[in-house]
Amino acid sequence: MQPLYTGDVSSFADFQLQCECGHTHTVPIRHIYIGKGILSKLSHILEDFQGKKVFLIGDSNTMPLAEEKVLSILQKAECQVTEHIFAYHGAGHQVLDEKLIGNMLIHLPQDTDLIVTIGSGTMNDLSRVISTRCGIPYIIIGTAPSMDGYASATSAVLVEGNKISVPLHSPYGILCDTEIMRTAPEMMFAAGFSDVLGKYIAIRDWQLSERETGEYFCPYIAGLVLTAVEECIKQVDHLFDQDENVLLSVANALVLSGVAISMYGISRPAAGGEHRIAHCWEEAAANSGDNRYLHGNYVGLGTLVMARLYELAEQEEDLPPCDYMPSFAKIRFYLDKMKGYSSFETLQITRETLEESIRHAAESDARYTLLNYLKEKGRLETYIDRLSREFFG
Repeated sequence: MQPLYTGDVSSFADFQLQCECGHTHTVPIRHIYIGKGILSKLSHILEDFQGKKVFLIGDSNTMPLAEEKVLSILQKAECQVTEHIFAYHGAGHQVLDEKLIGNMLIHLPQDTDLIVTIGSGTMNDLSRVISTRCGIPYIIIGTAPSMDGYASATSAVLVEGNKISVPLHSPYGILCDTEIMRTAPEMMFAAGFSDVLGKYIAIRDWQLSERETGEYFCPYIAGLVLTAVEECIKQVDHLFDQDENVLLSVANALVLSGVAISMYGISRPAAGGEHRIAHCWEEAAANSGDNRYLHGNYVGLGTLVMARLYELAEQEEDLPPCDYMPSFAKIRFYLDKMKGYSSFETLQITRETLEESIRHAAESDARYTLLNYLKEKGRLETYIDRLSREFFG
């Protein structure tokens, strides 16, 4: 079998593997470039779209980071370019919902051949939705190491106030230029690290589901995800230093995690109970209009909650053995280095909010987690009470 990871995620572009698990894993992303000054590689990708009609998008924060250079490259490829900048007001970030999707559909030229997106989380997910529904390939120019979704094949969309995970296409190409990414705010670095840290819970929930429901589990894909986590953890003490090698390692790890999702086709390898809880908090924040914090910030706190839940449950429940997940204390140690962006206080998660979010997350049948297991056993409320007392006294 091919080695899990050689340190360069670009090797997974246009990837195919007949795995020992019995499945063929593919990554349909044609181009993956990560590194300093690699924005010029856009010229190579555009060889497939010479003279085509391109819709260039970004938001009012991300577009200025690369607009001038991207336009120059598009013009040299003789592309016919239409631009749209998504403007918004306030201190928060945009949320991927019906309104934002409709906004893009209204501005999207009917004869568009390619979407080129300058942005990170929301802009990437928005492009993926439109790309899939309209059958138009897209290229993402990543502007922040804030999440692992650049290479993913799913996106979480706020629909009628509820977050749902939607299976979608992967991008045609990914360009993560670390010269651009290093300018991102600290909160985005913290969000990216915390999002990846949550994969410990995702893999553990996946293994529990394999035993309890017979869900298909692939050790190779799980290994890729855990490798991504380990690569990020190596950099935890220097995450905010803006060091080129640190940023390159983190960016590779974030894209690698998304590659694993792309191989599996759904978000199972990268999202478990920690994401279900985080989505509850994100929904509440979005519906209240308070969008200051990012998906990964919430996932970090959800990871802390689930790590403690697993430690408590291990003492009394029949759970599959696990030799890769750090202790709750170690998870807390890592998150304490994220400058408070994944704390109960910062995210304004109260005792009541925590309790209700766990109950709600346990109702979800999107993916089987420890929460579902404990609910089936009739012991979820006992653990909710214990968690509530431990975190809030």
